[in-house]
Amino acid sequence: MSRPFTAADLRRWEAHAVPAWVYKGVLLAGWGFAFGYAITTPTTCTSAAPCHPDAWLSVVAAALLATPVLLWREPVLGCALGAGFGLVEMMSEADEGIRLAFGLHGLACALVALWLVEARRAQHRVVGPISAPVRVPRATPVRFTGRTVVALLMLLVGVLALVKYLVDATELDEHTVAAVRVGGTVTAVGEHDVTVRLPSSQRTFDVLSTEGYAVGADVPVRVDGGWAELVAEPRDVTFPLTVMAVSLGMAAFLRLRDLAGRRAWQRVFAGPSPAVEVLVRADQRGRAVLHTVDGRPFASVPVSRPFEDDRMLAVGDLSHGGWVVLSGPDGVLLPTRPLRAGHRELPRSDGPGEELLGVALEVPPLPYPVPPLRRDVVAGRWLFAAALFLVVGATTVDGPVVLTALWTAGTCVLAGWVRARPSAVFHRDGASVRSWLRTYRVPWSAVTSIRRDGDRLVLELESGARFTLAPSRRPVAELGALARRLHDLAPARDDDVTTRFGGVLPVVLCFAIAAGAVLWLT
Repeated sequence: MSRPFTAADLRRWEAHAVPAWVYKGVLLAGWGFAFGYAITTPTTCTSAAPCHPDAWLSVVAAALLATPVLLWREPVLGCALGAGFGLVEMMSEADEGIRLAFGLHGLACALVALWLVEARRAQHRVVGPISAPVRVPRATPVRFTGRTVVALLMLLVGVLALVKYLVDATELDEHTVAAVRVGGTVTAVGEHDVTVRLPSSQRTFDVLSTEGYAVGADVPVRVDGGWAELVAEPRDVTFPLTVMAVSLGMAAFLRLRDLAGRRAWQRVFAGPSPAVEVLVRADQRGRAVLHTVDGRPFASVPVSRPFEDDRMLAVGDLSHGGWVVLSGPDGVLLPTRPLRAGHRELPRSDGPGEELLGVALEVPPLPYPVPPLRRDVVAGRWLFAAALFLVVGATTVDGPVVLTALWTAGTCVLAGWVRARPSAVFHRDGASVRSWLRTYRVPWSAVTSIRRDGDRLVLELESGARFTLAPSRRPVAELGALARRLHDLAPARDDDVTTRFGGVLPVVLCFAIAAGAVLWLT
């Protein structure tokens, strides 16, 4: 019998955890300082010492761009990338200030990475004496179809980016071989470009820094018909390599995470594994929030299916970033992501909420989409507008800013779609309940309880599964009465809950096509 995980155990477990402000605050601020210093340091390019593009640096720049995201979501991997990029900069960067900034940040990342690894080992030492080996019945493995599709899309983007680089590099080599060197005169100096008068035309060139140029100065230019480039600053076509590295890195990360999850399940199913008893409750997003047996939340993990709040066994690696399988009276819950430490108190009682017994006298035309809150609709529209603005803006800029703009635009599209759409659609024989990735078809005949949870409607099934709808513009009592009426009118059939992909994949695919077009054209 496993020993309950108590508040006293939690104090010792948390004592070894790395405070979140270390990697989410100090390291992120250090990255921002180093990155800001690097992009604001003036670069002087001359015909005697031209600024040649570096293809390998463009590939390594993917680690620089991924570091702040991973520091927030996957601190160990983020620290590893930050340390690796700092080492590369120390070995290759010519500017002493930039080399020092990223070198110090890389050193700090390396130290925090070691701290995080040692903290996990210390948490293992805390859980070890209080755990007991248990056997978990084998469960049906989760299919990470959504993440697989995203990984394939990222792989496609990476391949297209590589093709674009090869095409642009070949075209650039052909122009460079055929070009002739001519003299030009600077006629205007802008904020990020200079205008040069050539013998037969006038051209504007984007430059890294305008400090080395002055109106009236003579600059050498390579010309091949309608193509031209400054000798001091050869044209840079290596940006697609950064896109390629980011896309392939994301695809590899998603696949490796899936493999890590499957291996963790196999280790638990293969034989006795250490387990402690915890209280598990679902938050509003359906994640399993782990509590001590006396009710203190300390971690959360997304799981494979809906569940009912109860005491369960946390089996496996109970540490920050570990994979934990939850075994309870109603079966086994498989994690879809690693455990994340820290969670606020859930804004709900331990009970299932108030039973809604009212019955609607009239049923609106079916199917009936549950109307989202007005503020969610407005927020969704603003998020879509922000995404459109960012995509259009991405076509007017160059360099890593394009990736940042497109990543933010994609986040806005997904968040706007989730917030503005109905969380469920009522049909005559069941309800289609939507999550951000999947749509669950819940037959009314399988629903045993219709309850209120604050301003949310909860449908409970005989299996113990629970589906919580998002707050609606329609009062929850009226919505519950309508659900009760449809439940009473539905034919009594022995139907199971079915699931399919929701509308997120077409949305993500459309945005991926738009983002790919922007990257191809810029």
